[in-house]
Amino acid sequence: MEMEENSDMNDLRRISSMIQNYSVSCPEKPDKRYLFQIKVYWLSIITLLSVLVTFVFCVLWTILFKLEDATSTHCGYRVKNYLPTISTAVGNYPVQRFIWTLVIIAHSPIRLIVVAIYYQYYNSIIKPSLHWCVVLLRFLTTVEVCSLVVLSIFTSSDYYSIHEKSFVTFICASELNMLISSILLKKGRITKTVMTKLEIRSLKYKICFTVFNMTSFAIAGYCFLRHNAYCESGVYTFFALFEYLVVLSNMTFHLTAVWDLAGVSLVVDDNLNLTYR
Repeated sequence: MEMEENSDMNDLRRISSMIQNYSVSCPEKPDKRYLFQIKVYWLSIITLLSVLVTFVFCVLWTILFKLEDATSTHCGYRVKNYLPTISTAVGNYPVQRFIWTLVIIAHSPIRLIVVAIYYQYYNSIIKPSLHWCVVLLRFLTTVEVCSLVVLSIFTSSDYYSIHEKSFVTFICASELNMLISSILLKKGRITKTVMTKLEIRSLKYKICFTVFNMTSFAIAGYCFLRHNAYCESGVYTFFALFEYLVVLSNMTFHLTAVWDLAGVSLVVDDNLNLTYR
């Protein structure tokens, strides 16, 4: 057990040192102090929990108080449904819409900071010939975050066209991001780099969540099309359920940052410069 703990500590030190070599440092001075410092580990957990708790609240609140209205579709009330879609749960009712939009907007800057840190991390371990893939990943993740903000602000009930386009953009960006990053980390690493135990664990879960996410999305799409075509009881409920699983697996995929960036901290120095080390 002691040997495993020492090994994990060595992994953390190596990751921290590796990221530090590629990060932008604050100007050095003898009396330099940090006014604020927090590990990316905690940033990732806090942002995930904030969105997760809000998501669960919106769905449960809608089920408890607005279920009949939230599950009505073009099929009418003759087709019984038991779960609202995410767009309906977070966007059609004032309380849920306000809380969801507030949390999404508030957590987005933190997500973008983590995107920037990940960019340096990928640059340090991925082959130079694949640098364009790293740039693409940064672009896709940024688009994913921004489109999530847009589709949260412009709800399906009030701005259907904008919401629809933003949702499609979010799905395409997130699916490509998960797929490319999983392949890149498995096949595109610099030969001389050795994966730590934390990185091996992270990659394992990335691949699992990517496969699960894509499978859930395919099933959700099938259920959506089948419901629209045949108006069968329960199909819309399965569509909503697998839509939940798509979102939850996307969240947990991004949570793997707690292993990839385990040794990295976000800091604010006494000159109010924001950086990471």
